[in-house]
Amino acid sequence: MKATELLKQQHREVEKLFKAIEDAEDDEKTELFEELASKLVAHDAIEREIFYPACEEAMGLDDLLGEALVEHGVVEFGLYQADQAAGNDDFEYKCTVLQEIVEHHVKDEEKEFFPKVEKTLGGTRLEELATQMEERFEQALEEDFRTPLYNNLKQVLGGALKPAPAGKGGSRSSKRKTAQRKSA
Repeated sequence: MKATELLKQQHREVEKLFKAIEDAEDDEKTELFEELASKLVAHDAIEREIFYPACEEAMGLDDLLGEALVEHGVVEFGLYQADQAAGNDDFEYKCTVLQEIVEHHVKDEEKEFFPKVEKTLGGTRLEELATQMEERFEQALEEDFRTPLYNNLKQVLGGALKPAPAGKGGSRSSKRKTAQRKSA
């Protein structure tokens, strides 16, 4: 399987979970949301840590990749908002907006970005990436989604385009901004 195929497969799973949340009774919504959130955060991890860096190495940081990175930050904010609202009256509204944000991101990725990636990286490289991504996805699913979500969101709100993996420093951009604030 190619990396782009794996990501598309995960997109379909997320779509099903959004639909299940929409159709579920109130007492089931939180449990389904937790599954959705875990999958979204694990999906984010494999794109941010493996897929996007490989794309950037091969194609540079073009408009499509830059927009995808920014959209990840918006998804993380929406996911955080929905998680905070779980069990409250506004939970469904926040899930609906999160779903719309994710659908927009998926549409852009699948129609514009993936075809360019497939042409540039080629089948062999995409298969190698898929193997790494599958392993990392399973690992991420075993973790509580909130810790990486909050860490990434904190970095995004601090101005980072590409949140650093846990335990690593922020991006050069966020380090530069921190240095600029300290010198001011």
